[in-house]
Amino acid sequence: MKKAKIFIEGMTCSACSSGIEKSLIKKGFVSHIEVNLIAKTALLEYDPKTTNLQDIFAFIKKLGYAPSTHNPNTNQNKSLIDLIKQRDFGTLDKRIFPPKIRLAISILCSVAVLYLAMLPMLVPHDVQVLIPPFDKQWANFYAQFFLALIAMHMGRDFYLKGFKTLFAKTPTMDTLIAISTSAALVYSLYSAYYGETHWYFESICVILTFVLIGKTIEQSAKDHANDVINALLSRSSKQAIRIDSANNEMEIPVDTIQKGDVLKILPGSTIPVDGVLVNGEGGVDESMLTGEVIPVYKKQNDRVFAGSTNTNRTFLIQATSTSAQSTLSAMAALIEEAITSKPKIASLADKISSIFVPSVIFIAFAAGLVWSVMKDLSFGFEIFIGVLVISCPCALGLATPMAVMIGNAIANRAGVFLRQAQTFENAHKASSIVFDKTGTLTNATLKVVAIKSFSTLDEAEILALSAGIEKGSEHLIAKAILAESNSRGIQAVSFDNFEAKAGFGIEATSLESTGRIYALGNDEMFATSKIDGAILDSHNTNALLCVYLGIKNQDSTYQVLGALWLEDTIKQSAPSIIQTLKEHHITPYIVSGDNQANTKRIADTLGIEHYKAGAKPNDKLAFIQKLQQQGEVVIMVGDGINDVGALEAADISVSFSNASDVSEKSANIVIYNHDLMRIDYILRLSRAVVKNIKENLFWAFCYNIICIPLACGALYGAGILLNPMIAAFAMSLSSVSVVLNAQRLWKFK
Repeated sequence: MKKAKIFIEGMTCSACSSGIEKSLIKKGFVSHIEVNLIAKTALLEYDPKTTNLQDIFAFIKKLGYAPSTHNPNTNQNKSLIDLIKQRDFGTLDKRIFPPKIRLAISILCSVAVLYLAMLPMLVPHDVQVLIPPFDKQWANFYAQFFLALIAMHMGRDFYLKGFKTLFAKTPTMDTLIAISTSAALVYSLYSAYYGETHWYFESICVILTFVLIGKTIEQSAKDHANDVINALLSRSSKQAIRIDSANNEMEIPVDTIQKGDVLKILPGSTIPVDGVLVNGEGGVDESMLTGEVIPVYKKQNDRVFAGSTNTNRTFLIQATSTSAQSTLSAMAALIEEAITSKPKIASLADKISSIFVPSVIFIAFAAGLVWSVMKDLSFGFEIFIGVLVISCPCALGLATPMAVMIGNAIANRAGVFLRQAQTFENAHKASSIVFDKTGTLTNATLKVVAIKSFSTLDEAEILALSAGIEKGSEHLIAKAILAESNSRGIQAVSFDNFEAKAGFGIEATSLESTGRIYALGNDEMFATSKIDGAILDSHNTNALLCVYLGIKNQDSTYQVLGALWLEDTIKQSAPSIIQTLKEHHITPYIVSGDNQANTKRIADTLGIEHYKAGAKPNDKLAFIQKLQQQGEVVIMVGDGINDVGALEAADISVSFSNASDVSEKSANIVIYNHDLMRIDYILRLSRAVVKNIKENLFWAFCYNIICIPLACGALYGAGILLNPMIAAFAMSLSSVSVVLNAQRLWKFK
């Protein structure tokens, strides 16, 4: 199976997205598809042996939509000639007749028609209110007819898409508008032909105007959410200044930057790729990553990230990534995946929408026929139009994606990035949270506090060998050992043939000792080795992290040469997050590969009752699965390679910006900030988003349940009836109410 992402223009309601999904699956073009109404995208899987994208595109076009492999928004700034050459008539049409112009013309037509049709009914018959020649019936008719045609032309997308989807047996909201207003036009011409004055030109204009107003408000809300997200991603530079070996400066395109290039970063400019500061110092605005507006002071050897901004001084960085591999690109990928995915709760609206429009068309015909027989044809026709117009699947379609999109934008502004929309749905159900200890609850730095030799080697030799084995590793222990050797000015021994023993340690072959194999690892790696117990116990009383250095024997056992003790400290935000989680009735656990004494020390300090020490990757995975078997919804928080299995298995997984590449790719939530309280932030945001979705769905369902019977004339005997114009206003109001309710999420703190 091959995966692809495509863009689809022309969708207006959930009946559109569900119709595309249902039709493509039914025809066998795809095995799986998720269409996002707000993002106008589709994620699909298909068999390239039997289907190609051209077949899929051709079928989508038959349904009345415009598919493409590139984002149509990229064509907005192209010239009219280029758009014609590319046959992008959709963008061309929007350029010539933008939505606001269409709406303005439609409003003018509605005002003029209401003046011609309704004003004479509101004043006494002997009062002349119409200017000649419109006081004559024939002139009045042609004027209203002409204005109605103009209004219909402004809303031509409803007809082009509505009838296409009807003939494709996937009717949408456009279909309802197209049928109702077209029928009103035909009926008005029919009445005029037989000399009657039951014209519905004012209904046509007003219906289209109200719908266009609703669509304009919807689009404005969508654009606002998109703008917040795009603001994070638009901080990429187009050009960069590279310094060559001769110290010459050259301006180059950002996408040509290679790892190792030295780049000059001017004040006020955006850092183009990830790198390390090699010369100079200054403040860097990392708000796009962390949500913190205060610039971070950077000095030599500090890391800097693509998309952040140099605030005050010129400095030089050495690139550690290309533009495609940068933090900004990773953020873009996370955002794109989040806004194109679809939470399970949206499937309810999609299932209803797939049968909603056909059902409404049937109800409208039935109600119109019944009232035509019971009363008269004109009244039955009004009922028919009213039912079609008031029934709106748009509110259902907007309920979920609008809230999810705003939720994503809010999270991104705070430096929190969700991989899937389903995360909002799952996070608020969490009942347990499992923390890895080192680098998660404790600070991302360790310090070597003691070195002990169990052989003829001295401390410096033990440190040199340990640093050589750990050279190139990004593990916290490795960084601490390397930092200690650098601070003492000790040269690391050279090794090759490195072999990681997951959960235990690492082996490497010395280049200076005729192929001798050394090992650095935990006490379990050296379980069969003899160690001076008295010396070991004297250090473990402080619950420090201990790693052993040894040499591998021919029988694969190890001879211990020495040990290094390291100390970790609890993060400042750790006590707060544990207390907050308990207040939310979420049970915290620690599952760590560290020793029992150190793990217990951290757990006792934080008030965590449940913990497991000496955990291997499989142990962490089993721990998560055991909680799930007990009915718990589990969050896993980790940042190491050893956590990948547990992160994958957890219901919600959280990692951090400095996590290993593997753990970041395994996490549902990536926090570009080391503040653990962001976990509480995302849990509260999740509850707010889910609550908002449920409110939206409730009002959308209630609207249709109440208004459709009213439009059918259920309370006509009590003097209550919704005429087509009121129905159009109510339909637009339903979509706008959902959009406005979703906007309340922007107030989330």
